[in-house]
Amino acid sequence: MSLSNPRQVNPASKFIEWSGSIGQFYYYDKSSEADDKNVFIKEPIYVVPIDQLATIKGFHKQSKSGVYSNEVKNTLKDKLIVRSFKGGSIITGLYSEIKGNLEGGKYAKSMYAVMITGDKNNSQLELVNISFYGSSLGSFIDAKINIDSGCILSLEPSTEELINGATTYFAPKIIKYKMRRDILDRCIEIDEQLQAYLKEYLNKPIDEETDTPDKISITENEYKVEDTEGGSFDEDDDLPF
Repeated sequence: MSLSNPRQVNPASKFIEWSGSIGQFYYYDKSSEADDKNVFIKEPIYVVPIDQLATIKGFHKQSKSGVYSNEVKNTLKDKLIVRSFKGGSIITGLYSEIKGNLEGGKYAKSMYAVMITGDKNNSQLELVNISFYGSSLGSFIDAKINIDSGCILSLEPSTEELINGATTYFAPKIIKYKMRRDILDRCIEIDEQLQAYLKEYLNKPIDEETDTPDKISITENEYKVEDTEGGSFDEDDDLPF
């Protein structure tokens, strides 16, 4: 890094996760003055997926804190550095080598997407990151999301209770829509900015410190919910707006 070539900062403006216990997506707003800085999204989220990586998320019982790792493109070739927020290093290696020793961590998908708000005459685009793990990972897998297809996804909150043993939880619904060409062109421009960041991030030496997230939001109670699987998939060719 240098004055003319500073370290790239993750360009996503929001880091969105799914609450399986509540049935809504949410993000952490550290600038909020409220005691609870989690902002829950009660309406469907419209996004264009532009890239996806793999990571580890979960809850570390020994330190009573969240588990996190770096993000990788290929779990067969790229090593994961797994840590807990308060307990430090857990394990490093390829996913196939370490998946049985994650101490509460679970495989997760990290999807970078362009979130669309507004209407046809005034569409606002914003780069976000969305994590799918636990009860939301099943929905992600069932949706068979193809990054190259250029589609819009509607990520919808849920009121349908699912049961796994003594645990009641919710899974998001993912609906596919066709996309207008003008939105696709704008998303390509945003993806170019993302790829500039990922080019540096994914090429960091494996022994470098993994960036610590601003907040590991998962709690032990929530982790019991997120340790479930579920999902659904519908398809609709109509534009959502």
